[in-house]
Amino acid sequence: MSVSRQSGFTLIEVLAAVAVFAVISAISVGLLASALRSQEQIKVAMAGLSATQRLKALLREDVGQIVLRPVRTTQNGTDPHLFMVNGRQNTDFSSSGDVFMVLTRRGWANPGGVQPRSSLQRVRWLYDGETIWREADPYPDVAAGAVAARQKVATGVRELSVEVLSGMRWSDRVDLRTFAKTPQTPPRALRIQYVHDQLGPMEHVLLGPGGEAGP
Repeated sequence: MSVSRQSGFTLIEVLAAVAVFAVISAISVGLLASALRSQEQIKVAMAGLSATQRLKALLREDVGQIVLRPVRTTQNGTDPHLFMVNGRQNTDFSSSGDVFMVLTRRGWANPGGVQPRSSLQRVRWLYDGETIWREADPYPDVAAGAVAARQKVATGVRELSVEVLSGMRWSDRVDLRTFAKTPQTPPRALRIQYVHDQLGPMEHVLLGPGGEAGP
């Protein structure tokens, strides 16, 4: 009498294969999760880096083209601030955002003279304890009914500090006024320091119209 034999896997072999597959799956899931976390962290860091680069570029354009020009108000008066910086710490700012720099700059592009305005622009920089904003008027002098354009420049910003190089020293409070008794000169440089949530401590030094580039 012949005996029928069938090939196959024993229970131990099946359990061993399942265990190996489970280990490989767990390792793969862990690697995938780690890759996704790294990708998200890179995206956040790149967004923060982009914001700080935008902040630096806008400040460089504004500070580098400061012009000490009187500004008329809607009441036919004159704004006393030709250029003002008040580099306070973030605890001194209100939640709605306080102005930490006021200036008038030249070089505002107007291709073909389409807009009924000059190339001058009145600019205010604001900070609310977390976000830096740039606010610009549509005309260099205040016009009734004109609405300023506000731009969110950078967020996640802490411990903002602003200093101006006038002469040979840095000062955190500068107010160049229209009717000053002494001659007023544009700043040589501006230094802004802050702590970014993703990038840590940051510092930008921008040359003003009265500054000179180093070697």
